[in-house]
Parts: sequence; C-alpha cells; structure tokens
Amino acid sequence: MLSTRAATVNWLALLGLTAVTFALAENDLGGRSLIWPVLAIIFLKGRIVVDRFMGLQGVRGPWRALALGWLALVVGIIGYSFTLSYPAN
Repeated sequence: MLSTRAATVNWLALLGLTAVTFALAENDLGGRSLIWPVLAIIFLKGRIVVDRFMGLQGVRGPWRALALGWLALVVGIIGYSFTLSYPAN
C-alpha cells in the first residue's frame, strides 16, 4: 500500500504531466511531430496508475503485464491511427 507521501508525489507527477500536455494543446503545438511524445507521456501516466495506484508494481503473474500490455496496445493504436490521419509531407 502506498504511503500518503508517495501517493501525493505520484499524484503531483500525474498533475505535472497533464499540465505539459495541456500547455502543448493550448499553445497550438500539435500535429504529427508531437503525437509520439504526447503518447509517451500518456503511457507514462498510465504506468504510474497501474504500478502505484492499482498496486501492481510488485505483483507476480500476468496481471501487471496484462494491464501494461493493454495500455501499450491502446496507445499504439491511437498513434497509428493519428499518423494515418496526418500523412508525412
């Protein structure tokens, strides 16, 4: 179980990563060049949630791999779909 301090630090990290992606969107920075960095931030946020808040960091068996694999699959499909929408010039 996470201590209150560790949970607060993780929550602040999630908040900071969200602020970065929000700032990119608000400053009209986007498109093909930023999709993979933004998706990497999304994957990092998902991993923090899976490992820390769902408590799967030290779990044996397929549960952590299943949750992270699902996250990687969803992020990959979004990235692939986005690159199809914005073809290279």
